[in-house]
Amino acid sequence: MTSPHYRLPVGVGCSSKNGIVTVKGIKGKVSFKCKNRILRKGNLVNFAPFLSPYYGSIFTQAVLGVVLGYTVELRLKGVGYRVKEEEGNLVFSLGYSHPVVLKIPENIYVELGKKTFFLRSANYGLLRNFASTIRKYRIPDFYKGCGVLYEGEIVKCKEGKKT
Repeated sequence: MTSPHYRLPVGVGCSSKNGIVTVKGIKGKVSFKCKNRILRKGNLVNFAPFLSPYYGSIFTQAVLGVVLGYTVELRLKGVGYRVKEEEGNLVFSLGYSHPVVLKIPENIYVELGKKTFFLRSANYGLLRNFASTIRKYRIPDFYKGCGVLYEGEIVKCKEGKKT
């Protein structure tokens, strides 16, 4: 069985060293663990032995990330919910008695708006993990619809108590 070929776009570099595959491009650098060796000829990349579907999808996400980048937009919905950036940290006011402080991971860039903010990165897994960590602090309420929502997410609200 022959291994599938991966064609790299112009400006993308790929290397493997000590079980870590690194993909570099204009939007950043993505590294992941993989025991396979890289055999490269021009802009064609082969892995020996061939990649499992899991590592194949991670490699494809890494290539797309360093070329195009990934973006997650989060929206704060609720009275008094705010976010601000201070010294490499995100400080959230989410209705608790104390502010929630999260350190921004390396390789993630944040753009703040009034009630929305964007997270940008080349590493898709790291980006989604950080977005879900933020969302865990205030999951949308099913009675009011307040919380941290992904952009475009619709929360079906339950009917309140009847008298």
